[in-house]
Amino acid sequence: MKRCPKCGYIVPGAWTECRRCNAPLAFGQAPASPSPSPPPPPPAPARVPVTVPPARLDDALLPAGARLNGQPVAPLPDRPAGPDTWLPRIDPTIVTPPPAPRSLVNKRTVAIGAFALLFVVAVVFTMMPHGHHASSAPAILAPREPYAGIPTSLSDVVRIEAESSRHTALSVIISAASPTGTALTNAQLESLQPGYQWIPGGEASTTNTMISVASVQGLDVIAVSGTSKEICAFGRWTPSAGATYVTMANLPTCAATQAPATGWSPIAGGAAQDLPNEDGT
Repeated sequence: MKRCPKCGYIVPGAWTECRRCNAPLAFGQAPASPSPSPPPPPPAPARVPVTVPPARLDDALLPAGARLNGQPVAPLPDRPAGPDTWLPRIDPTIVTPPPAPRSLVNKRTVAIGAFALLFVVAVVFTMMPHGHHASSAPAILAPREPYAGIPTSLSDVVRIEAESSRHTALSVIISAASPTGTALTNAQLESLQPGYQWIPGGEASTTNTMISVASVQGLDVIAVSGTSKEICAFGRWTPSAGATYVTMANLPTCAATQAPATGWSPIAGGAAQDLPNEDGT
């Protein structure tokens, strides 16, 4: 703090004039010395002339197109006009090709096709005719005694069932026949054995409970099909010769009218426990 030399008012040192009496405040400060003059600038270096090669006029002005150092340059693509969206611009000449479509032929498709083919073959094979409709030639099977054991194959089971049904059906015919050998009707047979289906001799049996019957004066013939249609068991009865039997395989149909002329035997076959006596006892 300092005092004004005129009125004695205490003033700050930064004031240059008393705000009470407006007297200038020098406070005996020495006048500022003049600033020294700056040194003269250094002499400029000598200028060396530089030779600049002239620009090639064929770089951009030739009518053949843009060129750089004599080589043709592909022109830049035109950028689409429009407001600047601050998004990166996409060069329209750079097109990403779509992914190539997957081939329809691959390992999975081949496997599915092979499986479908096997399935179709299996279905067709199961629908193909077998047994009586097989392409093998019809054959007369050798007669066999009634089987007392346990069959070990499906073909044996089918044959035993057909021959047992044949023996039972022929027993019904023998019990219904008159001593004179009068022809029988299916109604008579059905009344005696309703568990069987009695059909005319011209119709084919398709299971061991369907009996095809051809009855004329003095002769009765029946045909019984196995459950797998691979066996056809024939039975015949006459008052003079009694009961005879023959079993065949690979017949187109199992009908009584298709009974063979040879191969007949008194051996009934079938299962021993399923064969009652022909007189019903």
